[in-house]
Amino acid sequence: MIQKIHITDYKKSENDVLVDLRDKTLFSFGTIGGAVNIPSDEIGKLYDLPKEKRIVLFCQIGDYSAEIAELLSDNGYQVADLEGGYREWLADCMK
Repeated sequence: MIQKIHITDYKKSENDVLVDLRDKTLFSFGTIGGAVNIPSDEIGKLYDLPKEKRIVLFCQIGDYSAEIAELLSDNGYQVADLEGGYREWLADCMK
């Protein structure tokens, strides 16, 4: 089952692996604190993540992370998708 969390409501826990799915260039300009970068051209690395932790995914606007969340969920991972993406999180930080 995929947990949907609006990105501005997310609070990281110790049991989370926060994954930024954006490309390396976008990641280098900034990300959510504690996120690891696994861009689409390295998507196979997601299967190296621990199944005992919740995998929390986000991308630029939220569409891509929803697709990847379904893929991981179908493979036995506990997954959360941050709806709204990095763009919305950044906009909320600017308020």
